[in-house]
Amino acid sequence: MNPAALRSRLTAARACAWALLVAGWIGIGSFALNFAPSVSAGFALIALWLFGLGAAASVATRGGMRPLALAIALGAAAAATAAGLEWTVRGGGLAALMLALAGWAALTALASGVVRGLRVAQAAAPRPPVVPASVGALVAAFALGDIGDLPALSMRLAAFVAATAVVLVLLQKRGDAGARARGCRAGLFDCSLPAWPAGAWRDIVQWPTLLAGLVMLPMMAALPLLAVWCRAESVATQTMVLVHLAAMFGPALLLEQRIARWSTRVVSSACAALLVLGAIAVAWAPAPLDMLGLAAAHGAAWGIAWSGQLWAPERRGRQGASPLYAAVGYALLTLAFGAIVEWEGTRGVVAVHVAFGLVAALVWAGGSAATLNALRKPGSKPLG
Repeated sequence: MNPAALRSRLTAARACAWALLVAGWIGIGSFALNFAPSVSAGFALIALWLFGLGAAASVATRGGMRPLALAIALGAAAAATAAGLEWTVRGGGLAALMLALAGWAALTALASGVVRGLRVAQAAAPRPPVVPASVGALVAAFALGDIGDLPALSMRLAAFVAATAVVLVLLQKRGDAGARARGCRAGLFDCSLPAWPAGAWRDIVQWPTLLAGLVMLPMMAALPLLAVWCRAESVATQTMVLVHLAAMFGPALLLEQRIARWSTRVVSSACAALLVLGAIAVAWAPAPLDMLGLAAAHGAAWGIAWSGQLWAPERRGRQGASPLYAAVGYALLTLAFGAIVEWEGTRGVVAVHVAFGLVAALVWAGGSAATLNALRKPGSKPLG
């Protein structure tokens, strides 16, 4: 296949995969938090979706599926998802939601497999997926629309997963194009999601970046609740979703080339500043600027951390790491966050994000002090 055409296919497949991830995380979360018997049970369903996504991706990204088999699997997963969503709003309850949850997890994992098949067929490693991920987030935002209107949301998401599955079937690699550009730090989305390197937490300088990489977890899980709270302040739910997604991908898209040249300390400082800004906004800004400010600042912190990690070898995870391990971690953290929100409600969300900002500020200050002390020692190079 023509290299330019292969790159175009990879870009489109990555956009589809990211659209499925973003729309699924927020969409499934919206249904889960509305149909589950309690808030913690709703977060448990989100955690189950994350775990199922990692488990399915650990299989779907291994390769070896024939194009026809992959096409059938994509169609079946999309059909199960659409049927489950429609059944949920028509009285199916949790059983129907579980069908949609399983179908969407499988569909997203299969999309990751399509991405990997196209990437390894290229002679050189492609550029980081900042542009396709941003496009995917934009598509997801349009598919989500008003996440408070569940009957209309189910129809939009059913049409979205069906159309995305068709596009992925058309994009998948056919025939033996060779497998040359191997090597990736994680199977899920194939070099697209954060996968922190072993021992990174022992380097205090990297802590703000690591925390910023994790901050998307509570934000995405609680976004349906944040949208409801903003609606109570006469802010449309679409506004909250768009602000958060624009903050996640906008800075990474606009500053991609600059971030590629930033040092570990610069990335860490930017993440620390944004985490602190979000904590200040959610703790002291008047409603609805508190939640909107939180979504903007902490979304941007994640975007900076994500984009910086895509470029810097010292911030990358292990080659070939299984997505299952990350999924288990994400699921456990989601369960813990759900318990906090069940117990404290809005104050729990505020407390978690304030804690992110406080810890980031403390470790950044500690890391800066340690660096200054090291530079002041005899024989060290002067600042500047």
